[in-house]
Parts: sequence; structure tokens; C-alpha cells
Amino acid sequence: MQSLSSLESKLGTVVGDFRKKYPSFDESFSTYTGQYGEGAVKVYEPFKVSDTIDPVVMILGRTTSLFYKDSRRLLSGSVNSVLIESGNVYVMGRREPPDSKLIVWSAKEETEVEQYDSRIRIIPSRIHAAIFALEDGAVLFADLGSSSGSILAGETSKPEPFITLYAAPRVDVHRVPIETKYAR
Repeated sequence: MQSLSSLESKLGTVVGDFRKKYPSFDESFSTYTGQYGEGAVKVYEPFKVSDTIDPVVMILGRTTSLFYKDSRRLLSGSVNSVLIESGNVYVMGRREPPDSKLIVWSAKEETEVEQYDSRIRIIPSRIHAAIFALEDGAVLFADLGSSSGSILAGETSKPEPFITLYAAPRVDVHRVPIETKYAR
């Protein structure tokens, strides 16, 4: 797996590119770092979501769910899906001002993938998380220091169930061990 500094470098490159390409990303990034500080967006403990049994559930904030299907390399919400292609970084977040849409920004496009209810207290962050699709085929999820946290739940191909919680306001990563209930 790639080093944290390598992922940070990739993130830095795409942030610069996306700020130039997408006015909505630039506004979200500028207001987020203006509120939380220039160093607020960084890669926290990447979690490998490739080599998993479909789907991996990704919850951004407390109620906004996405599904990653490794068999198809597809990230889906109720509004749209994004094909995850090797060598790319995908940043998930929301527009500012909020319009109740979760966005995935990529080198190809800006895609609305899910709607969230803006009445709830903990909505996805403007710059929330990233998916790194590495050249070796690995796909990694990382919370980017979001102020509202993330939850991943699924099962590896071993099979081994997992729940990973990126807890805000300071990102602490917790893994919940799940013991086998039935012997094989």
C-alpha cells in the first residue's frame, strides 16, 4: 500500500487541479479551510475497500449513505454513480452554500451522487473524504478530517467483517472487531 505522504501528495495535486476546474470545489475548499484552518484537509488512516464483498457501506456525516461495489468498481448513491478508475483520486463533499447534494469531484467530472436532508444537525462536510484508486488496483477510502466523521461497514473477501469509524471533531479512527459467531 502507498505511504501516507504519497497519498497526501496526490491529494494536494488534485485539490489544486479541482480548484481551477470546478468553481463549486474551490468555494467548498476555501470556506472549509477558512473556517477550520489551512491544514484542516489531510488524509487520515486510509482503509482498503478493494478486495471486499459487495457492497461496502460508506456513511458520511450521520445519515448520508453511499455504496462501493468492488466487483464493478462503482461508487453509488440514490442519485447517480461514479466508476472508480485506476490512477485517479475522487473527492467527496458538498457545495457551499449547501444545496442538499453530496458531490464527487474527479478529473472527469463533478457528479451529484446523493441527496442529504439539510435539516439534520450533522451533514457531510464541504470537503469530506477521498477515494484513491491506485495504479496497482487497490482502492482506498480516507476521511479528510471532516468535521462530521465517516463510517465504513462491510466484509473483506477473506471473509472478515469490519466497521471503521472516523470520529470527529478531531479524527480518531476506531476499528470494531467482529468475532465469528458460527464456525465454518
